[in-house]
Amino acid sequence: MINLIHLLDDPDFIQSVPYSKIKYQPNDVILKENEVSQDVYFILDGQVQVSTHLGDEAGKLVPGLARLSKDDFFGELSMFDGEPRSAEVIALTACEVAKVDGSSMLGFMEKYPDKGYFVLRELFMNLVMRMRQNNIRTKTVLDLYLNEQ
Repeated sequence: MINLIHLLDDPDFIQSVPYSKIKYQPNDVILKENEVSQDVYFILDGQVQVSTHLGDEAGKLVPGLARLSKDDFFGELSMFDGEPRSAEVIALTACEVAKVDGSSMLGFMEKYPDKGYFVLRELFMNLVMRMRQNNIRTKTVLDLYLNEQ
């Protein structure tokens, strides 16, 4: 399995997929919930918080869904389906990310199927891990709810 950040060193990727490296300070918003874009973000350094908004403006809660750090990535769901972002991502520490053009990345995977296979495998394995974590969280919430009844 490859680490997706190594794509930034691949000559074919560099030639095919536009990306930029961006630095953020703590509490900077990197990605807004409901924003529309297909960009994928690779964390080169630092740590970010993935959160969602619950409730109305007066009683708004912003629970953390995940903390990600160097070598992690986010934004891959919208790359595939083009739907608005399902969460917000904020810098917890000073960090640097590579903002990668998602539609070009899809084109890269089609043009270079051998490399594309490894990219898809890495994306899929990450999604499987996140789904398992979400299953545990859902079970915990349901257990708490049912024990209150």
